[in-house]
Amino acid sequence: MDFQYVAPLERAWVRMKGILFDPFDLGKWFVLGFSAWLARLAGGGGGGGFNLNLKGGHEQALSVRRFLRGAWEHVRAHPHWLAIVVTGAVVAAVIALVLVWISSRGKFVFLDNVVHDRARIAEPWRRFAPLADSLFLWRLGYVIVCLCAFAAVATLAVVAAGGFHGFGFGSARAITITLMAALVCVVGAIACAYVSLFLDSFIVPVMYREGVGAVEAWRRFVPTIERHFGAFVLYGMFVLALVVMVGVGIVAVGLMTCCIGLLLVALPYFGTVILLPLIVTYRAFSLEFLTQLGPGFAILAEKATVPAPNPAPTA
Repeated sequence: MDFQYVAPLERAWVRMKGILFDPFDLGKWFVLGFSAWLARLAGGGGGGGFNLNLKGGHEQALSVRRFLRGAWEHVRAHPHWLAIVVTGAVVAAVIALVLVWISSRGKFVFLDNVVHDRARIAEPWRRFAPLADSLFLWRLGYVIVCLCAFAAVATLAVVAAGGFHGFGFGSARAITITLMAALVCVVGAIACAYVSLFLDSFIVPVMYREGVGAVEAWRRFVPTIERHFGAFVLYGMFVLALVVMVGVGIVAVGLMTCCIGLLLVALPYFGTVILLPLIVTYRAFSLEFLTQLGPGFAILAEKATVPAPNPAPTA
């Protein structure tokens, strides 16, 4: 099977114009934007740097040990700080859980609005509650598994390198183990990113169409991924390229407006409304891509067309 990527994106763009501009309805924009904002509440990203300094490895390890020892002594001397830290961590965890739960509902609300070209919140919020709860529990378990896996890799790396006394870049053994652990974490991060992408792009639509829970949706869709593994890998690379191009475009427009555009896009909810054409196109793109797998994966309804008039009867 030959998969296309540009053609589904073009069809998604045409569908977006029909939803948002044919006709243009500002009230519909704000309601549909609110459902998109709900779906994206638990999203986000980040980055970091890594500075490899082989000469300062031993000093870095000593600094880590001194920092940990000083932090522990400070906590023992001021036990109220431990209570504050624990309370803050619990509050942050509860807020994160609430956001994931809301976004799980929002994903189905936004998907339903895109599929049926409408702007509703309350009715689909109630109707898709069982599916959204299943998605929430799956996402929660998935995050816990990923965190435990990365923590296990980090712990094994530290232990294998000789504990905090040998961890760092002070020896060839520590360098090798650290680089191997970093490579495993990079591969794991890529795998986790693909799982998250497939969850949003394909599993949620399968749950929506079949009315099944997250685990059952994965069970039904994984054989399809295995049969067309290369096509789905290319799908992730294509989405990454789109994200990079869109990000560069947004930054360019923001700089052209003296960063005013960037400030508007960064505003909660209002930024989602501004970027709504792009968000709707991306949501429709995965659905258009799914249609290539056959009628069993078709979710988007065909646009109604005016039938051609019957030819006049001839004598």
